[in-house]
Amino acid sequence: MTHDQSPTPPVVELGTAESWRLLESQSLGRLALVDASGEPRIYPVNFATRDGALYVRSADDAKLRFLRSRPAVAFEIDGEDAGDRWSVVVRGNAAPVEMDAEIRRSRETALRSMSPTPKPYVVRISPRSITGRRFTERAMGERDDPLRSRIFRPREDSVPAVARPPYPIAGIPPRADA
Repeated sequence: MTHDQSPTPPVVELGTAESWRLLESQSLGRLALVDASGEPRIYPVNFATRDGALYVRSADDAKLRFLRSRPAVAFEIDGEDAGDRWSVVVRGNAAPVEMDAEIRRSRETALRSMSPTPKPYVVRISPRSITGRRFTERAMGERDDPLRSRIFRPREDSVPAVARPPYPIAGIPPRADA
């Protein structure tokens, strides 16, 4: 009788194709950028993908101003399927779309904002990298033990005697000042 002794890894790195497939299956994500004071900001946004780029809509607001001055962004989506959880992160540069032809192509993606605020501007995120991870959801009741030590403890025989804690001597109570 043989048993497979190799357990499923807790986290599986996704390839680019699988990460893009997951991106294309979603329409809501989070856009992370840096504001004028250098502080990170995260915005929930509706998005669409086309020709290797992501598109979001924006009003002429702080988000659009931050993107113009600091175009480096991160974009994240996550979800679940068949008991697995997953996450995809895109890092790249964002820029307002100004060419009519590209604006028309972005409309073909059915890109629309769920926000009640009008979003007349289209922003393109050009990816530099895309990474994804998948992991199996924990069973109900399974959790981390917060008391489990994460400190390295050497074997007792490898510690010099002077560094070991003292052992009490039977019949003699410990001193109060020790």
